[in-house]
Amino acid sequence: MFRLRAQSKSIIMPILKKNLTSSTIKGDLFKYQSQLPKLPVPTLQETGSKYLRSIEPYLSPEQLKSTTSKVENFINNEGQVLQSRLVDFAQSKDNWLAEFWDDYAYMSYRDPVVPYVSYFFSHKDINNQIGKDQLLKATLLTYYTVEFLEQVQSETLAPEIIKGNPFCMNAFHYMFNNSRVPAPNVDITKHYDGSKHQYFIVIYNNNFYKVPHHGTNGEKLSKSQIYNLLQSIKNSNVPKGEGVGALTSLNRDEWLAAYENLKKSPINDASLETIFASSFVICLDNHNPITIEEKSKNCWHGDGQNRFFDKPLEFFISANGNSGFLGEHSRMDATPTVQLNNTILKQISEEDSHALVAEINQSPSIIDYKPELLSFDLNPASRLNINTAIEKFSQTIAAHDQQIFQHYGYGKGLIKKFKVSPDAFVQLLMQLSYYKLTGKIRPTYESAATRKFLKGRTETGRSVSIESKKFVETWSSPTATIAEKVETFQKAAKQHVTYLSEAADGKGVDRHLFGLKQMIKSGESVPEIFTDPIFTYSQTWYISSSQIPSEYFQSWGWSQVIDDGFGLAYLINNDWLHIHISCKKGNGLKSDHLKAYLIESANELKDILSQGLLDPKPKL
Repeated sequence: MFRLRAQSKSIIMPILKKNLTSSTIKGDLFKYQSQLPKLPVPTLQETGSKYLRSIEPYLSPEQLKSTTSKVENFINNEGQVLQSRLVDFAQSKDNWLAEFWDDYAYMSYRDPVVPYVSYFFSHKDINNQIGKDQLLKATLLTYYTVEFLEQVQSETLAPEIIKGNPFCMNAFHYMFNNSRVPAPNVDITKHYDGSKHQYFIVIYNNNFYKVPHHGTNGEKLSKSQIYNLLQSIKNSNVPKGEGVGALTSLNRDEWLAAYENLKKSPINDASLETIFASSFVICLDNHNPITIEEKSKNCWHGDGQNRFFDKPLEFFISANGNSGFLGEHSRMDATPTVQLNNTILKQISEEDSHALVAEINQSPSIIDYKPELLSFDLNPASRLNINTAIEKFSQTIAAHDQQIFQHYGYGKGLIKKFKVSPDAFVQLLMQLSYYKLTGKIRPTYESAATRKFLKGRTETGRSVSIESKKFVETWSSPTATIAEKVETFQKAAKQHVTYLSEAADGKGVDRHLFGLKQMIKSGESVPEIFTDPIFTYSQTWYISSSQIPSEYFQSWGWSQVIDDGFGLAYLINNDWLHIHISCKKGNGLKSDHLKAYLIESANELKDILSQGLLDPKPKL
């Protein structure tokens, strides 16, 4: 779910570093940070062995022999030097990977962040007055987001603990009052003091409004006050804006050029700084998405204009009350924002709509605080840049193909009857479907969280294995028996759990090899293991996949990461499965074709494994 690009120097605004190194302890949010272990550096032997096993499914015996020789030579020679350097480097770092990763995977990436990097959540609809009223929904999204913000700022939000292990909460530093900002070669993050910027941005009709979420005395605004502020924006007669937000949809170098032109005017500079410093963004849209595909597309990208894609937290509320979220990916993975959205949506689902309406109606309609319309002084070059951005965005989105697979009555409840990990089940479902579609077994990425380590983010879960290859080939064979199919499924699922668990423990293949490569000094020759074509191929993600936990979302997703691949984002809820399918048009791939095979394979898995339960063979 990330983009890999060349390493580049880390650049973060000094104010961010000052905030993040503050020793002030207010609550328990970061209480376990000092106790978290550092990300380990695996041994050369374990990584080499695991790497060879992970690439074996793609290779002929001759190719495997050749690559094995290169890996063994690396382990016995240059790898020793690079490993020693990496171990020494890691000694003085909180997280050795974090020294490179954000810039390598995100900030130096130059293609548009939407649709290529950012991820979206489409919220489940609520069947009451709140769920059908744009401003009521927007009011509660704002109110409860501010409540969550207060818990983060005061550090009273409970730290996350999973199976007795505290997880790193470092990403919560990047949740509010910051923004990605274009810069030469490597983008930067600007971070601001939340206590001095107690406002959010509302984008409506392509215009930007600065709206307070706390009063002058520091009190949080009430639901009624927020509603009246939003209503005043909707009631304003301000002409439709020219779409400055569309500039954030450009290639990062093009956005940089447009940004530098905008900043020639102090009016524009001030307005952009106001947006960067805001706590979060609320987008009020004028359209009414009906189907789940329409709702997903609106949350993912919309028309690219009533948006500001560089903000890490951006919520959307359509005219019919449908809502969603978009996360800018560079400093935060999805797990913190899933927690934010789940918390907010749970509170909204428990809200009494009649009481809320009564509260708003009984409150005086006088607005205590005023939204501030941000001004933009657009010269001819800026207007041309906006028009170009709108045109290019339309072309980019038109080149993408999206489908949504949803299987009701088929969730964790059913999968657990097969005595298998739900995550492994869906990964094998996707492998079988892809094999049926293409007749190929190709590299597949699954995100594995490494937040049990200080400043941990992700490691690659390599979903393709010797066992998964045997599984798809057996299930595609007309002569295979039920017992053979069940056996290969169970072995493949077990191997998947093993690899993913090791990846979460910081012992995957990809990050270690990446770290070793960073230890090569200027002028030194590159070891043959890294110039071997299979090294690049094994990290070419024909399937990029990830799962998040939420009973409050109806969809989530992102783009494929290579033009010849698929992006597969999945939810495994108690009673239903969801997979968002994205691919690029014009290369022979079609999302609806993969969806058809997902349906076929899901039914096949259910039928065969159910028969296997009745006549189990053999026990592993």
